[in-house]
Amino acid sequence: MYFAPRERGKGVMPTANTYSYHFKKACRLAGLVDAEGKPKYHPHSLRHFFASTALAAGIPIHEVSRWLGHKSIKTTVDIYGHLVPEAWDRCRAIMQKAMGPAGLEDAFGYDTAA
Repeated sequence: MYFAPRERGKGVMPTANTYSYHFKKACRLAGLVDAEGKPKYHPHSLRHFFASTALAAGIPIHEVSRWLGHKSIKTTVDIYGHLVPEAWDRCRAIMQKAMGPAGLEDAFGYDTAA
């Protein structure tokens, strides 16, 4: 366990300050500090790591947005949209295949010539 709340076993969640204190302490112990000895990361870094890793793995941005609790997908796109540029490449490839010499038959599995 990363750290235990003060009332062990009673299901009490730590406060934001307690969590932050232990997170910074863990960073220092792990040597994740800058030249001044201050932690390079903060608890919010985990959120960005989660979102960035999920998007890099191809998880749809609307799913990541929901998991992050954003009220609008626009928030997620504004913050993380630059991490999914390959989405445009995938879209372009699908459109080229659909409009290519074989037509929609290859792209969607049905014959449009009939």
